[in-house]
Amino acid sequence: MSASANPTHSGIHHLKLPVTDLERSADWYRTVLGARRLTELDHRRGDGTLFAIILDIPGFPGRLELRLDPVIAKALNGYDLLTLSVADRVAIDDWVTRLDTLGIPHSPPIVALIGWLLVVPDPDGLRLRFYTTEPHGLGANAVEVDSPWLGAGIVAETSSTAVDSTVCAVARLTALPGYRDQVLARMRSLEDVIRQEDGCLAYLVHTENDHPNTIVVYESWASQTALDAHHKTAHMELFAKSTMPLVDWPPQQDLLTPLT
Repeated sequence: MSASANPTHSGIHHLKLPVTDLERSADWYRTVLGARRLTELDHRRGDGTLFAIILDIPGFPGRLELRLDPVIAKALNGYDLLTLSVADRVAIDDWVTRLDTLGIPHSPPIVALIGWLLVVPDPDGLRLRFYTTEPHGLGANAVEVDSPWLGAGIVAETSSTAVDSTVCAVARLTALPGYRDQVLARMRSLEDVIRQEDGCLAYLVHTENDHPNTIVVYESWASQTALDAHHKTAHMELFAKSTMPLVDWPPQQDLLTPLT
């Protein structure tokens, strides 16, 4: 081999995704993609603590590693790390039917730059995408460039006086004695739905260490309009109505101002 020639490789060995809950994500990828957990390849520390799971996915080149890394997983919420190819719009519709049957949230079929696209957020909001190899043939004017499901990259500021309209908030509510687990389960069940709302940048549920009945939500929105629209959604109105008897109502919410 000459000094200028590149060494060769034989393709993808494995892809690593950060997650906040190994078992939850492994179950999700099993349900959606038919993944099989290779328990003999579980990654454990010296004390036996599990920190990574290896999955074998039908049709996927290499394997998928789920690595326990909550900080990175939360930071990548909304990012599209993995795109799988499907044949055509019929295949996209087949996936829509399948996901609806499973009760898995997803985007509508989207006219992307070249083909049809379907976006499916995993439990941490990382976006699994299905993209057709057959072009849609609809032309540039049909591309849904404003779809919140299409990542268009960071928009550069056009002026030094550009204003960041991002709104952040910390909300707290305290479950009444005996209702903590019930309230927390309801809130966790809404996380994925809320993260897919237009303008949602982050939505993270916590509990206070010293006051376990107090549930704290950190949320970030692209604008005050997006936050206001969030509070008016049907799922939030239903949550408020059903949860009100179980908590010290109303919740407290503090808006945050970024330091520049």
